[in-house]
Parts: sequence; C-alpha cells; structure tokens
Amino acid sequence: MTSSMSSQPTDFYLACCNNDLKTVQENANRSEIDAPGSDGNTPLHAASMYGHAKLVRLLLRYHASRSIRNDEGFTPEELAPNDETRAAFKDPVRTISDSNHFVASSREVEWLDSYKNAYRISYENHEHMKRWLTKVALHKLLKAIVDDYIERIKFKNENDRKTIKEELSYVIDEEDPLGLIWTYTSPSVKFHDFLNHDLAELGSDFRFVSTQALINSGYVDNEPPQGLGQYIFASIIINHSRFRPYHYAGITFRGMKITQKDLEEYNTGNIVLTRSFLSTSKDRSIAELFVDCTDHKIHPPVICKYKVINPKSSLSIEKISRIEDEKEVLILPFTVFQVKQQHYVELKKDGQIHNIKEIELEECGPLSYLYCFVQQLENNFMSINKYHFVFIRDISQIMKATFMHLFFSLN
Repeated sequence: MTSSMSSQPTDFYLACCNNDLKTVQENANRSEIDAPGSDGNTPLHAASMYGHAKLVRLLLRYHASRSIRNDEGFTPEELAPNDETRAAFKDPVRTISDSNHFVASSREVEWLDSYKNAYRISYENHEHMKRWLTKVALHKLLKAIVDDYIERIKFKNENDRKTIKEELSYVIDEEDPLGLIWTYTSPSVKFHDFLNHDLAELGSDFRFVSTQALINSGYVDNEPPQGLGQYIFASIIINHSRFRPYHYAGITFRGMKITQKDLEEYNTGNIVLTRSFLSTSKDRSIAELFVDCTDHKIHPPVICKYKVINPKSSLSIEKISRIEDEKEVLILPFTVFQVKQQHYVELKKDGQIHNIKEIELEECGPLSYLYCFVQQLENNFMSINKYHFVFIRDISQIMKATFMHLFFSLN
C-alpha cells in the first residue's frame, strides 16, 4: 500500500472492527473511508474480516473501495469469513450519491387549500387510473409501458434501456406485476428518477391528457391510453391485487432537499398531495444517510416523518426490493397529508452536529375527509333560513358523531 498508516487505530477504524454502525454513519467521510489502519487493513477490510455484513453494506454506500489490497495482498471481499458477508459484496448497493431515491424535491407535491379539494382530487385521480385495470387486459398495459413509455425515456445510454426492457419483458411473460418493484428499485439504472419526474411533471393534469387520448381514439376504452405510460405503471402498483399483501400503515422517514422558500409552505395545518411515488424507510437512519447538510443556506436539510393511516396508501416493499436492508416503504401517488408540526433536531454527519428541521406529516384518512366535508357542508348552509339551517345542522351533527364513533372503534 502507498497510503501512510497510523500507529494507533482511529476511532472510526475501531468502530468498524466493533460493528458500531451508529458511530460509522455519524463520522464517515472520504478521508477515513479507505484509510488503512496500523495493521494494513482499510475499514472495509476490518468490517469484512470480522463478518459485519451490515457494516460492509454501509461502507459500500460511502463508496469504500473494494479493490484495495492489504499488506498480505487480500481484497476486503477475500477476507469475508461467511456467506452472509460475501453476499454483502454481491448485493446491489444504493450509494449516498443516489440521493434522489430517499430525498424529496418540491415538484413531488402540490399544495391544496382544503380537505374538500384534497379528497376530491385524490379520489378522482385514483378512480380514473383504476378504470384502466378494469377495462384493459394486464398484458396490454404492461406492453404499453415497454413499447410506449420506455421507448420515450432519455436514458444515459442504450444499455440502460435494454436492461429495463428485458426486466419488463419478463414481467409481461410471467404476467406478475410484482416485477415492477424490482425495476423501480434498481440502483444502477435509476429508473425511479425518470418515473417520478414524469409523474410529477403532469400531476393531476394527467386526467385531461387521458380524456383527450380517449377522444382521439374514438372512445375505445379497452386499449391503454397513449402517452401515459408512467401513470399506467403507477396504476398497476396502486390497484393490482398482487400488491395487497404489502399494504402498510405506520411511521416512515424521508429526507427533503428544497429551498428556504419551499420550506415556508410546510406550515402546521397545510395540506399536501403527493404527485409521484415517495420512497421512504421504516429505518430513520436510512433516510438520515441521504440528508445533505453541506448546502444548508440554500437547501436547508430536512427530515420528514410520515404517518400513513390507510394501508392502501403505501407498500412495504423490503421483501420485493432489490435492496432489502433499506426497509423501504413506497408512499403512493395522490396521497394526501397534513402538516402536523415542525421542530429542530440534531443530526450528526461527517463528525459534526447539524441542526436540521423535522417535519411531521399525517395522512388525511377517509374518515377525516368525511368529517371535514360535513363540517364544510354545515358552514355552507349558514346563510339559509333558520328552519333549514337547524335541520341541516342536526343531520350533520348526527353524521359527525357517527364518523367519530367509527373512527375510535377502528383505532
């Protein structure tokens, strides 16, 4: 080795020997990732030698070198003592440079002014996409994704297009849509970037494009809509029965990279509708791994804590993802959240403590929609004569009481 070696092992190197994941993640930086210790081993050699498979994957996320040889001529992988550790070198890895996967941008959401509008837009979008699965055969929908959508994506090279088409061809042959998740979570091609960009670009306006396509086709509704492959992809994941076992309700985390001006939109009580898939994790440390604290003046670091109430609004995909240890939960497009609160928390990265904003968002569940809709209905009748208002008020109070009874009986 040409690198100089320390006479005493660093705290970072010892953390790798001792399988101290927390210390490694809090202090990882380029100067230490590949620095050899006094024994001639790099941190990745040490993690591998001691069989710390999860730590091996973490170091590889930070671009730790697989090819450096120690004083005895071994690479880190050659020191792996068991199958689990050897597998850690073979498994796909999402590096920290692929920050878009677990970090949101401002274009992924749209702000709405009331529960009523949120419910209406979300409901109409989902109903529109659901019709495709009831009227069009699955193999036609899958083929439209390949022939129409994948052909239009501007991949960085043709090999990426070929890879995605081969994967989706297998999905078509097997007629098993679970393979769409395999494609979505690819860390090499990063198909999720293209898909979510295209979903966010149209947002709820896709319905108008779809309606126009239907008119242009002469109202043939048993064929896939043209030019909407990204929404066909989303519709299958949202609606197909193969995904029901993966429905999930609970707490998940995601980083966010937005401007200070965008951050000001996240006031308590504000309502937001997702425009694309949001990749979140049950493991907070995974989301924190991708939070960027280096450009805090322009892009203040943010961690979002999502509370999903309706299991149909997200999928726990860790068992069908390419990268199982990310514990990924996919929040589906056109899910409505309300900002509950925001506060500062400490996050240690690169050996430094950063104060970052944590925003808590809670899904607006179906009963919340109904309760608030009735409240707005009651308000709309305030101007009607007293007799009719009392009648409407009594009905609305009965309905609200019923909703609240249902809500507490279900929780």
